[in-house]
Formats: sequence, C-alpha cells, structure tokens
Amino acid sequence: MKFQNLLLFALFAIFVLQVQANGDAEDYKQWKHDFPKTCKELFKTNHCNKCQSLMWDHFKNPGQCATAFNLGRDIYEVIKDSDKEPKPYDLTFFKKGLNKYCHEDFHCSQQKVEKIYNKIQDVCKHELSVKFDWSDDPKNFKDITAYAAYGTLLTYYTGIPGRKALCIKNNHGDFCSYEFVEKLTKWMKKKTNADPKAIVSHDLKFVIKGDGKKIRIPRSFFCDPCWRKMANIYGDYMKEHKLKKSVEKNIWGSHQDLEELYLPHCTYHKRGLGEILKARDSKLNERSANPAFSVLSHRMNKFHSLAI
Repeated sequence: MKFQNLLLFALFAIFVLQVQANGDAEDYKQWKHDFPKTCKELFKTNHCNKCQSLMWDHFKNPGQCATAFNLGRDIYEVIKDSDKEPKPYDLTFFKKGLNKYCHEDFHCSQQKVEKIYNKIQDVCKHELSVKFDWSDDPKNFKDITAYAAYGTLLTYYTGIPGRKALCIKNNHGDFCSYEFVEKLTKWMKKKTNADPKAIVSHDLKFVIKGDGKKIRIPRSFFCDPCWRKMANIYGDYMKEHKLKKSVEKNIWGSHQDLEELYLPHCTYHKRGLGEILKARDSKLNERSANPAFSVLSHRMNKFHSLAI
C-alpha cells in the first residue's frame, strides 16, 4: 500500500491530494484489499514505539477533528458504493465525497483538537525533528514513521480550518475547493498529457510525472479568488494557533514564508496574474522590432518566468 495515501497529508492542498487518491485505481484496489489490521502491520515492525502506537490509535478512531482523514473516508465510501473503479482526472468521486462530507455534522472544539496535536508533538518529538523535502516525490521518503507523524499532526492541526476551507462556497453556491481542484486538474492533465501516475507535491509547487520529471505549478493559481478565500482561512488560524517553532520550521519555515508562497501579492487577481503577464508579454513581443522595446521585452520575459 502507498503510505502517502494511508495517512492523508493535510497541508493547504489537502483537497488536491485527495484527487490523487481518487484518481489512482491501483491505490483504490490496495485500500480495498490490503488495509492493515494492526499497528505492527502498518509500520512493518515487530514492536510499535509510543509515537507509532499513538498514531495507530488515531488511525483506528480519528474522530471529527480529523478533517482530512474523514474526507478521504467519504471519498473511499462513495467509490465503494458505486461499484466502479476511479479513473485518473475524473473528479466525479471527489465531488460526491466532498458534498457528502460537507453535509455531515462537525463537532470539534479548539480545546479538544489542541490537546490532540500538542500530545502528538510531545510523543513524536523525535519523528517531527526529521526533515523532508516537501517538493520531492513522497515515494522517496524513507522514514515512514516520521512521514506519518507529520501527516497525523497536520490532519488534526488543520482540522478546524480545513473543514471551513473545504466547505466554503463561491459566489455561485458551489464549493470553492472543488472549483480550484477542477482548474488545477485540467491544467495538470494538459501539461502531463494525462499521465495517470502524475501527482502533486505536498508543498503544491510541482506536478511530478510518473517518470519523475517535475513541472512547476504556476504561481498564478495562488491568485485565484477561491484559492485565496481558502488559504486565508488557514493563514488566520495558523497565526492564532501556533505549533512548536522547530516543527513549523520543518514544515513551512516561517509564517512570512508561508504567506509569500501561498498568498502572494496579486494585481487584478480575479483574472489571474499569469494571464495578465502573458497578455502584456505578448504585446511587448509584437513591439520587439523596435530596439527600445526589445530591452523591455527581454526583462518582462525574465519577470514572467519568475512569476510562474
């Protein structure tokens, strides 16, 4: 079983990662037939340490605060009830699972979830000191216990803002999370030639194709109105409720780094930053026969490459 689909990682783009699990029929078969029955089986060990045992307890009884896990469960149940296998880039099951999840009751107090994620930070202190390259393909992560510790921690830490962000609606009454995922999926399908093994990196910086090639995700996606509406929910929560500094540093650096990456300053973000820059770049290229504008065109091309 692919461990990254077992304990769902919940940093900002949890809904995007769900699409990966939704779109990989092979993963679904493994979920269906190879679901681990014990902590030892899950972590492939003869003895589970305290951190592994704590994660296993949450895995068996996630509770309502585990937003990412519960959304994944609902998507899985929708797939199972349909008696059909998911197809890559088909968002049908994601949409139905999201709708099901957002219509369920949600009872999770800050006091309760804070107690849970603080205990994870204490018990899994060693595991949460391990550093990962979140732009890398998760299959390259060798320390599955440390990887699971981050996933479990973030599943609970983002439980309250995640629920709100996933279920918030756009001006048309549709879920913002679905609208954003649909846009990203269409772009991803085109850029990868519908590669069925392509995934999104955990930091949402790259699409990683089945052959390992990375394609950078345009930063213009972070100027999308729905994205900004959701990201602001996470950002406000993280400012008010902080993790230990050492843990935050290993995940996203500083809050300033987080905002600069996921909430960049956008001009006319309703149209999309990349679209505006491309339009301007195109006009400058048309004028590049003029020596004066050829210099500006070159600099605009460099600026555009940085922006995306």
